[in-house]
Amino acid sequence: MNESDQDILKRHSIEEEWHDGQISVKFTGSNFYKMGALDAANQYAWELVGQLSGKTAIDFGCGRGEYSLELARRGATVYSFDISTEMVKATQKAALAHGFSGKITAEKMAGENLKYPDNFADLVFGHSVLHHTELKLSRDEIHRVLRPKGRAVFLEPLAHNPLISIFRKVTPSRRTPTEKPWLFSDVSFFSEPFCNVRHREFYFLALAAFMFSALGNERLFRGAMERLSRLDGKLFSIWPALRRYAWVTVIEVTK
Repeated sequence: MNESDQDILKRHSIEEEWHDGQISVKFTGSNFYKMGALDAANQYAWELVGQLSGKTAIDFGCGRGEYSLELARRGATVYSFDISTEMVKATQKAALAHGFSGKITAEKMAGENLKYPDNFADLVFGHSVLHHTELKLSRDEIHRVLRPKGRAVFLEPLAHNPLISIFRKVTPSRRTPTEKPWLFSDVSFFSEPFCNVRHREFYFLALAAFMFSALGNERLFRGAMERLSRLDGKLFSIWPALRRYAWVTVIEVTK
């Protein structure tokens, strides 16, 4: 069921306030993202993105701008947006600091109502952002702004693994109260308007490596993640039904 306009505006307010507040927040204790928890999925996503010389790219939910910078390094003219005013400012500062102020344009915007014209971009890239939005509206906007044969690449969390669900419940401060990790049906739903789709799931057995993250041992954590991620790939090829219980999916669609 789609959200009403009032519900969407309320969620936008919650998301903006939460992400504005994250600018000054630093995790205490183990930060498994900095320890490389998503390295394998991120590497695959960027392999899909490839080189972007002469291309126009949209950073969908730009956060502090790290992905905008990478898109610019790959040769793209980048248009970035975020629901958070503070995140947009952070992206603008990052672009200036790294010499990309002429290649990165960042502004405040909602993913359900993009200001870009039809057939505008060759690529739309987003990292852990669509599950913060009303998916049908965001999907339709992505399809609209992509040029023919344009692509979208997104990394999104999945909702089926019970252990991950428990972790989310006991660590509510790590995420907004309005986000909705994807069901496997959302992968299919997002793909509907597009000509081609492929997706790959990451981290099932590899979740066992998080015991080393909790101990603060980065070396053991990275080693276990790397080995178990390779094993996950083999396991998913043998039993594809297990893919829904992965932590994240990386999806590429083509208009």
